[in-house]
Amino acid sequence: MEFYDVVTKRRTIREFLDKEVDFETIKRILEAGNKAPTWNHNRNWSFILLKTDEEKEYVFEYAKKMADKFDAEKYLNIPRPYPITLGQKMYAHAMPRQFTMLKEAPYVIIPVFKMKELDGASVSKLNPFATIWCVIENIVLASTAEGLSCSMRIPLEEEHDIVKAKLKVPATYRIPAFIGIGYANVDEKELEQHYPEIESQLHFGKWK
Repeated sequence: MEFYDVVTKRRTIREFLDKEVDFETIKRILEAGNKAPTWNHNRNWSFILLKTDEEKEYVFEYAKKMADKFDAEKYLNIPRPYPITLGQKMYAHAMPRQFTMLKEAPYVIIPVFKMKELDGASVSKLNPFATIWCVIENIVLASTAEGLSCSMRIPLEEEHDIVKAKLKVPATYRIPAFIGIGYANVDEKELEQHYPEIESQLHFGKWK
């Protein structure tokens, strides 16, 4: 698949087919992740893989509780002084699937990166956080090139610590996201996206 085709087809999905994924493919995808740039040249990343229902139910108990209590219909019909946004429509679609989009994925990849605390005192101190997201985007693009798709959940702070303890992740490492990988259910509703004209985003020399 050509690079620009991969970029165009890359999207987050939340419903998977019940179809096995070859582990050699997963390894190629993770190797692509490892090709991402790194701020200290050490690539202090590791990957935890979940495959069984038991593993996923244990690890994502918090996500299941969040999904089960979310009422999409109620959320969509909250009185608002403005038309509902694309982001709110996406939120209503995604929230009830926060657990199933991970459990139903043939594999869940949990990247971990070395950074004891998120220190945003300056942008440069977020270098470890920035580079793990380069890893994640490589994983998503590589999955797309392999004909697969990804779901993604970013853990809440309490959830992060709960999952980190369950997985026995070392204290000096953090979890940026949970990534489900598998074959997309083509019947999943595809919500509208906003793609601005690039000319409207360009500023030459200075903002104005």
